[in-house]
Amino acid sequence: MCGFAGEFLFDASARADVSLAARMADRLVHRGPDEGGEFLSTDGRCAIGFRRLCVIDPAGSHQPMSSADGTLTVAFNGEIYNFRNLRGELSAAGERFRTDGDTEVLLPLYRRHGAEMVVRLSGMFAFALYDAAAGRLLLARDRLGQKPLWYAMLADRVVFASEPKALLSHPGVDAAVSETDLTAYLTLGYIPAPESAWRGVRKLSPGHIMELPAEKPAPMRYWRPAPAEPPTDYKEAVSRVREKLSESVAEHLVSDVPLGALLSGGVDSAVMVALMCRTGGGTVRTFTAGFDDAEFDERSDAARLAEHLGTEHTELLVDTAPADMPDALIDMYDEPFGDSSALPTCLVCRAARRHVTVALSGDGGDEVFAGYDRYRALYLAAQMRPSTYMLCRLGARLAGAFAGKTERGRLRRLVRFANALPYPYAEQYLMYRRLFSPADLVRLLTDDFIAAADPDAPSEWFLRLYEDGDFEDEVARAQHHDLSTYLPDDLLVKTDIASMASSLELRAPMLAADLVSLGLSLPAGWKVDRNGGKRILKDAFADMLPAEVFDRPKRGFGVPLARWLREDLLEVLKETLLDRELLDKGIFRAESLAGLIADHATGRDDHSHRLWALLVLARWLVRQGG
Repeated sequence: MCGFAGEFLFDASARADVSLAARMADRLVHRGPDEGGEFLSTDGRCAIGFRRLCVIDPAGSHQPMSSADGTLTVAFNGEIYNFRNLRGELSAAGERFRTDGDTEVLLPLYRRHGAEMVVRLSGMFAFALYDAAAGRLLLARDRLGQKPLWYAMLADRVVFASEPKALLSHPGVDAAVSETDLTAYLTLGYIPAPESAWRGVRKLSPGHIMELPAEKPAPMRYWRPAPAEPPTDYKEAVSRVREKLSESVAEHLVSDVPLGALLSGGVDSAVMVALMCRTGGGTVRTFTAGFDDAEFDERSDAARLAEHLGTEHTELLVDTAPADMPDALIDMYDEPFGDSSALPTCLVCRAARRHVTVALSGDGGDEVFAGYDRYRALYLAAQMRPSTYMLCRLGARLAGAFAGKTERGRLRRLVRFANALPYPYAEQYLMYRRLFSPADLVRLLTDDFIAAADPDAPSEWFLRLYEDGDFEDEVARAQHHDLSTYLPDDLLVKTDIASMASSLELRAPMLAADLVSLGLSLPAGWKVDRNGGKRILKDAFADMLPAEVFDRPKRGFGVPLARWLREDLLEVLKETLLDRELLDKGIFRAESLAGLIADHATGRDDHSHRLWALLVLARWLVRQGG
């Protein structure tokens, strides 16, 4: 895993600043602590700085890497899992290789196929490839967005980098806050690509490339999540899931440095580690993190599983000062990021890095095999008869007084499910996913801010995306939605930054493109039933794992946020959200913020995720000075 930064000038007579590119890349030393490199093209138009984490061919594959004739140069972050097959094909066609790594295959592949080379790549990647003969730069990002690529389009050049902290260190990049995109953050807890928190900064979206210069430079999509040809019956489907996931895990084990896995007590990581143990040969290293709070602690489940599989297991008790969390995460993530599970993710990655350089994770299992409770809610809503609908609505109304106020409570989830039933499926899904509704935003934000930032726009975008694509059922629509935004814009951002902060490469075998297409092709009933999701994944690997792995309730990798915000973080919350420096920015209504804090602190309601998102945003805004 690596990090790079640079600039490409549109004027053929202009000269890029290689020393500036190197300084930008130095902001990314955590992504590549092993060595640095820099490149200035012979025509002077393209400059790149690079930081490398050595994983494949540590001694040979230095970057930026140029072709033998010097006309092509690439800066590459990620892993190409099919690089050996590609090398074989290219060698048979007459190409000669000077290294043993995956980076070099990109150069002859581009020479033969141009930008269409990306469709031949299996892996996670972001790269910048400069063609000196054509005076052209190609920027590319992998299908699902496992690796990031940020850019800023200026009048005379494009600036690009692996993280905002490097991009924003370029003097030409506009770092003014984007008010419009802050409403997206408040709606979802993250800012979806291609937008960002800064007016002058964009993200290259997953499955996109961009070639420059161009008359009207714009990213072009080369891939989107879509269903494969479905299996003929359930037995064939189970067999294909097992075969494809086994192949993917084996492919992801290629490494020239120590490799392990992040292990929770859940199905996804259990299946992945079981396949590692069967495929890899030798003892597998596993790592888990937990809290001194039974509701959020999976250490005992993971330990029993590790013992069953025979792994060499390390566990970490998350014992940190919650008051330090917001600023620490802002330092890492640059953009406001509302996912509180980033903290334990960062800490378990830090623990794993003490022993290994590469770790596999179960990321993507919920999206590919329909593991979220919200998928089951849509499935049940679509199957519901009118009489059941009426009973559910009546039962939820009666249960409302006893439902409690915790977001994770069963009765409260029943009430939320029943309240969503009268709405179209797209709106039901939005209700499950959002932090603040447009009406909430009108109450939360000042009139002046609302006038500059449309509170309805994020919800309208969300609903349009839900209806995009031709899918057989609501579960597949919801999966497609999450694969298009929640996964790349939240979960994969979380894991990329958390792992790279400790110079750990994290890989996700469940995000192989053919597995994603297979998951989208399966009928809803093969993935979800009344008891939960991932039915087919459980059936495919039932013989490899204890029954208790599949029977225990699903628990996310969460933190005791509700308690923290009533105890450890309460004073920080008040001091931050009600501070005059924040309120003078004219964004928030003081009485709305005070009401949310008071409701949560007294237990009248559970605003955990809303308040956490507001806390992160407020501290980020004060740091921005805008």
